[in-house]
Amino acid sequence: MPATPIARAEPLRDAVYARIVELFWSGAYPPGTAVTEAALSRELDVSRTPVREALLRLEAEGVLRSALARGFTVRPLDRREASELYPILGALESLAVRTAGTPSAARVRDLERILANLEDCTDPVRRWRLDSDWHATLVTASGNQQLEEMVARVRTNLSRYELTYMRETVDRTEPDRQHLEVLVEFASGENERAAQLLSAHWDAGMRAVLTWLDQTGD
Repeated sequence: MPATPIARAEPLRDAVYARIVELFWSGAYPPGTAVTEAALSRELDVSRTPVREALLRLEAEGVLRSALARGFTVRPLDRREASELYPILGALESLAVRTAGTPSAARVRDLERILANLEDCTDPVRRWRLDSDWHATLVTASGNQQLEEMVARVRTNLSRYELTYMRETVDRTEPDRQHLEVLVEFASGENERAAQLLSAHWDAGMRAVLTWLDQTGD
């Protein structure tokens, strides 16, 4: 998916980072893929400096790795990393739900709408985006901007696993059922129960991905 050129009114550093993250989220750069400053700067129509800053930021966040004179590559999938990332994301999102208070009717409708679209979706990339939107809508209910940013960083790193796994796994019935269970409790103001279910959801996701990694030999 080609990137949208940067609008000059946008803060350049943040805009370039956001566009590159969108490319990763689109599945344009699967694990092991080389990422070049020159190609990205041409695609985004910006100089190489903000592109390099964005790539260094993604390296610090664990998405990329660099080698002297070889540039950047998307880090390969690693079982230990997955086993560390999933519990972190589960804990952060559960904290957001616990501190969110009773959700507004509008937020509940948004969650219901996204979940309906998610259940009907068969395209893995769009499905991952809808899944991410659903979780982000839960997290933003907390009103905690620092927590939202932390979740987004972990989610970006974990996207390498989620996108690759969803491309190879057709049946998503169980995760959809888990989403609905979380939503029912959250909409009822049972935040503690919703948080527990959300933590269990991420734990189940981790176990599914680890089993898949073992089977594929990654």
